[in-house]
Amino acid sequence: MAGQDRVLSAARLVLRGFLYVNIAAAVMFAIAILVSFPLDGALTTQLTRKYGPAMDVGAIIWGLRLLALAGIVSGVTLHQIFAALLAIVATVRAGDPFTAANARRLHTIAWAMLVIQLLDLGLGGFTAWAMARHLEMPSWTPTFSGWIVVLMLFVLARVFQRGAEMRDDLAMTV
Repeated sequence: MAGQDRVLSAARLVLRGFLYVNIAAAVMFAIAILVSFPLDGALTTQLTRKYGPAMDVGAIIWGLRLLALAGIVSGVTLHQIFAALLAIVATVRAGDPFTAANARRLHTIAWAMLVIQLLDLGLGGFTAWAMARHLEMPSWTPTFSGWIVVLMLFVLARVFQRGAEMRDDLAMTV
């Protein structure tokens, strides 16, 4: 039991760290978007210098803003995941994880992971758009593990829901 407490304590600590780093990243994306407007001229000059006058620099700047906006959406989504996981860890520490609330939390996490996967597909589209314009951009490769996680989370949410129902049924018969 003491080993589990250490694992749960470590999980809680790591999740809180992720939560705070995620908030900071989302704030930085928002600041980057806001600062990009007054610095539009400097960005245009820099990108024109780098890619040449034939490049549609305005489209690149708007593409980067859209990418930063996707980062904010991702941050909000990740915040939901981390907050739900922290709440689940708290119920496990309390010794009562199979609750309807945890089933709802897992369902929320599943939907949030689906949003993350869709944002990843959007990143793939953005990468293709950028590479077609010969912009320096890291390559993108689709991954299937995230889609498997989404399915597992929806199933696990149902398992927790059923477990909570069974626990409640048992409590009524005793």
